[in-house]
Amino acid sequence: MTKACPGQDTRYWGPDSIYDINCPSCGGEIEFFKNDPTRKCRECGEKFWNPKLDLGCLEWCKYADKCTELMGEEDAKDSKKML
Repeated sequence: MTKACPGQDTRYWGPDSIYDINCPSCGGEIEFFKNDPTRKCRECGEKFWNPKLDLGCLEWCKYADKCTELMGEEDAKDSKKML
């Protein structure tokens, strides 16, 4: 059995945890998962923030630093600023 954060474990996600957003630059469709800080558009290559980012647990979870290490330092720092 793999140990996982309940907020990141897809077994606990609802139907609204994965959604499509139109690229603000070209209008292309981009699939986001609720915990993706950023994505690049396949059509134009533009990188932009997930408008529905759900990382509220970073404010209170004692393991938040471990999660942000997995996200990558640049995205983790920026996502903390958004909270």
